[in-house]
Amino acid sequence: MQNIMEVIKKNKDIIIIVIAIIILAILKQMLIQDFPIVGYVSAGEDDGLMMNLAKSILEGNWLGEYRYNTLMKGPVFPIILAGMYKLGLPFIGTMTALYTFSCIIFMIAVRKLIKNKYIFIAIFAVLLFNPIMYTHAIIQRVYRNALIPSFALLITGSYIAIFLRRNEKNRYLILWSLICAVSLSAFYYTREDSMWIIPFVIFMTASIIIAKFINERKINLEFISKTVFTIIPIVSLILFGNWIASKNEEVYGLKTTNVLKDSTFTEAIDAIYSVRPNLVVESVTVTQEKVDRMASVSPTFAGIAPKLHEKIGGYGALDRNPGDGEVDDGWILWAIRIAAVESGYNTLELEQSFYKKVAEDLNWAMDSGLLERQKVMPSALLSPYKKGYTLKLAKIFTKGLIYISTFDGIEISNKEISNDKPSYLVKEFEDISRNRAIYPEDAINMDGMPIEELETQEEYIKSLNTKNEILKILTKSYGVIGVIIGIIAVIYYIALTITMFIEIFKKKYEKVEKWIVLSGILGAFITLLAGVSYNHLTACNSIGPLYLSGAYPLFLAFCTICVYNAITKIIKNKITKSES
Repeated sequence: MQNIMEVIKKNKDIIIIVIAIIILAILKQMLIQDFPIVGYVSAGEDDGLMMNLAKSILEGNWLGEYRYNTLMKGPVFPIILAGMYKLGLPFIGTMTALYTFSCIIFMIAVRKLIKNKYIFIAIFAVLLFNPIMYTHAIIQRVYRNALIPSFALLITGSYIAIFLRRNEKNRYLILWSLICAVSLSAFYYTREDSMWIIPFVIFMTASIIIAKFINERKINLEFISKTVFTIIPIVSLILFGNWIASKNEEVYGLKTTNVLKDSTFTEAIDAIYSVRPNLVVESVTVTQEKVDRMASVSPTFAGIAPKLHEKIGGYGALDRNPGDGEVDDGWILWAIRIAAVESGYNTLELEQSFYKKVAEDLNWAMDSGLLERQKVMPSALLSPYKKGYTLKLAKIFTKGLIYISTFDGIEISNKEISNDKPSYLVKEFEDISRNRAIYPEDAINMDGMPIEELETQEEYIKSLNTKNEILKILTKSYGVIGVIIGIIAVIYYIALTITMFIEIFKKKYEKVEKWIVLSGILGAFITLLAGVSYNHLTACNSIGPLYLSGAYPLFLAFCTICVYNAITKIIKNKITKSES
């Protein structure tokens, strides 16, 4: 008994932290898991696509019969959704638990930077109750963005852990390296715009290797082993991508992870974007007049021009300037692919040969002077840069920063109606997610009878009223403190940067480690927000929870660590002054 008491006394801080984490995690789970999903049946390229891909995986048919949209999005979310269904796990509860796990991993990773156990628990609570993980656009939609906040913390946390523990024994790094490898690989093939995390990966990898080399002063076995653990996540990322590409080649005959990254379609889009339009329209690269000029030099492209005009007009009603006859770049990729399918290029072989010929025709026309060439961005996902974008981009970036720090547009709903028709398709969302949906009063099943859930729907909504009010209060609280901690964090980071460089000249390096950790998190946040801002300017409305979901945990992580260090510094200075 005495030995047990001694162990408890020795590990008192850890026990307090573990108990607090368990209580907070249970509370968070109880608050969120019973809320309804919102089944967007009409989102055939988003929610509906993910559900159909998951169903195909469950049937043992990989991503199903090839269609124009089969390889347009990453396969990780459908794989995870199918896995949850197989295991009988509810979508909202599982996504909430995954985020809780990611918060725990991140906090363990930065434990060396946060010594005070009560501050440690407080920062964990701030991350845990992050409103992004109970906004209906993220957690209630059966869609891939629900994974992004968790992956953001898992990747940054595991890299930080490897960096801070680079001088410890290898057995302590194995788990961190594996967590990093799995989360980075899964994250990268969840969305097509996952490139924003790569600068962070490069920065942290370089920091770990350089710091270890400085410590060892030579390339020995210790240095090599640490380097191996550092690059395992990158190797895993490459191997997982090759597996996806090989699987697609086996099933469809096309070795690619995604047609937006590596296919003849990307070649065609690059050529199409490269043609300078005569009419300059905000956020529009493929104008109606440009379609006609491209058709005049490419008989192949001319074959889809009538359908493309039609699709541009249809999608144009959804963008920011409906009625102008044009379409924002956020929709043009879909318009082109659907126009090609409806023009007869409805198999993978026909599709690939079509896009290859279009790219050849347009590049020949630009080289020959029949069409004027303009500069394009490195990725087919990015619209060409136009004169005057810099100032506009800065304004949108600032708008996004304010949007995130005030937690604007964040809310959960216990009565969001899944009113897409037919209603019985919403039932498929319920079945695969194992979560309940809210139906309109006239909802019917496949037999034309009222949906069963309608009988208890009113009581179900009322049962969530109290939880809904609690979450609204939490969101408002984050909106108040977000700006405050953001300002404090910026001031502290600038001060840290200045003092660090001054001390480096004096050959003092105590602040470098902390600066690298904070710079890594801040860099990832800025890269994501900059990319979303550019997409908002050039393609579609993107300043919102859906595109910015990964930014919220990074914002909170950066700010809370900075605030903790700022307060600690102030207290330390006061103690020093009082003693002197």
